[in-house]
Amino acid sequence: MIRHIDTATKELIEFKEQNPTQFQELLEEGIKIGRGEEVKSWGIPKTTVEEIRKKYIPKDKTDAALTMAVIDGDKKEAARLTKVLLDGGRNPTDIVVSALMPGIQVVCEVYDMGEAFVPEILLANDAMVAGVVLCQEKLGDIPSAGKVASLVIEGDVHDIGKNIVAAILRANGFDVIDMGRDVLVEDVVELVKTQKIDLVTGTSLMSTTKEGLKALAKSIEFSGVPVACGGAAVDAHFVSTFSNAVYGKSPLDAVNIAKSVKKGKKWDEIRKEMKQ
Repeated sequence: MIRHIDTATKELIEFKEQNPTQFQELLEEGIKIGRGEEVKSWGIPKTTVEEIRKKYIPKDKTDAALTMAVIDGDKKEAARLTKVLLDGGRNPTDIVVSALMPGIQVVCEVYDMGEAFVPEILLANDAMVAGVVLCQEKLGDIPSAGKVASLVIEGDVHDIGKNIVAAILRANGFDVIDMGRDVLVEDVVELVKTQKIDLVTGTSLMSTTKEGLKALAKSIEFSGVPVACGGAAVDAHFVSTFSNAVYGKSPLDAVNIAKSVKKGKKWDEIRKEMKQ
């Protein structure tokens, strides 16, 4: 322990000698933090709401209007504009991916910045779903692309991500069994025993619940059904620590994973494809 302290002290002295100005600034900020005072962020330029909107809002005017309807949580306008695009012959899946989904992406990222609140996400999600439903109706009675069970792991009640994943999967022709939030592992085990499930998607927003995804993947490995893991608390490194699972960063990753499973690929093959 003493050796580690000595090493840390030596490194601190070297930093002070090499960067005296920055050292003094860091020292002053440390004192402010100790007093509970607000300090500036170091080295990370803050992304603005406008920059996020510019990143995701489509260039096409009609698509952009639909995206804005989702951002504003305007369910009626989202449905109206979706119908306009569908009546114009637009591919339903393309509408979801290019116009509806960017809206919810904006709201979620703005929320992560602390510039939006949960009700805004819920309203945006409802607006997106209004459009997705119309797209699904337009697709009509087509052969199912597969069956996916979607859930939020036990202990976690944050289901926005799960709802988005389920909506995108449905828009891509998959039957989705929405198991809800705070789902027990044993309930998923029972489901894969009684129904022909191709993939399970599990999300976790909290670091305290993400271990449940590991338990889930191991518990249903006997069935050959893999788990697509995602959510704010999950990353590729965490998922790489256990078997029968693939990391999905975005809702579209869940779609691609599901499609790969339907092609007969195993979880480890899909990981390699996705460079995980």
